[in-house]
Amino acid sequence: MAVKKTVKNEATGLTPRYPVAELAAHAKELFGVQEEVLAGAFYGEEKSTFTVAETKAKIEQFMKAKVE
Repeated sequence: MAVKKTVKNEATGLTPRYPVAELAAHAKELFGVQEEVLAGAFYGEEKSTFTVAETKAKIEQFMKAKVE
């Protein structure tokens, strides 16, 4: 099942949310990263669905984090 890039739904004003597994399956094409990077970015996260924009922000934050 392909994830299509969407914009805000004009009728409801809501941005679609996707399960982490579906975002991970399309990590390379949507975010340019391997599934493992997405898994690391969401490690310990309590929510189970995210928008594409939220996912992109979490990946960027994860990639910039300092390793101790």
